[in-house]
Amino acid sequence: MTAALTVSPAAIAAMAFTGIFCLLLPVGLGLFFAKRLGGRWRFFWLGCLTFVLFALVLEQAVHALVLGGALGAAITGNIWLYALYGGLMAGLFEEAGRWLAFRLAARRRTAGGPDALMYGAGHGGIEAVLLAGTAMLNNIVLSLIINQGGLAAVVAAGSLPETAVTAAESLAGVPAGMFLWSGFERLCAVVLHIALSVLVYAAVAQKRRGLWFAAVGLHALVDMAAVLANNWLPVAATEGLVALLSLAAALLARRVYRALPAARP
Repeated sequence: MTAALTVSPAAIAAMAFTGIFCLLLPVGLGLFFAKRLGGRWRFFWLGCLTFVLFALVLEQAVHALVLGGALGAAITGNIWLYALYGGLMAGLFEEAGRWLAFRLAARRRTAGGPDALMYGAGHGGIEAVLLAGTAMLNNIVLSLIINQGGLAAVVAAGSLPETAVTAAESLAGVPAGMFLWSGFERLCAVVLHIALSVLVYAAVAQKRRGLWFAAVGLHALVDMAAVLANNWLPVAATEGLVALLSLAAALLARRVYRALPAARP
């Protein structure tokens, strides 16, 4: 069966477009915020580092403990519990990281509103690169192997795990448009992360703690909605719902941003 697998050129092109988009989006936003608004690149890189530490290291360590324990089967076996758990964990860890980053910056009296935008671009941007960008790269490499007939030889040699064979078989049947939805999803996620960064920055700079809880709640709500909608709705409906929720968060953040002092503290 693997010898007959092929991935269409349109699908490979869509993967390449999405991967490049996920790389250029945060860089473009960073350049815009830096040139037009005076945001500083140190906050962009701070956002990148904070995401890696809190989302990919600390949060994943907690997932390993919780989901690998007695509660794991109960959580993963119920879509509502799983969505609630995943949303809350993402909201708590990432917004805690955001709060700590801006709290440290506030002690040095160095952050401003444009820096919050830069932080959000870095936080959401590195997520786009590490999750979607690298996935697209891996898909392109696997697609080229499939189309060159190399997969069948590797399978015959017994050096490819069965999970990789399953992934290859699935990849060959994915329409090109599905990969473009991944890019749209990352766009919405970056918008959301910028909005949440503004809320958390205002929570720290103006001592409005309620905005931090709002950021946690919004983050959890979007993630929960994505998991639940993806379980029952088509991709277009799921991404449309996520886009609407991200837009609502952005509009709230816009109001908060306009109320921030023009000058840096």
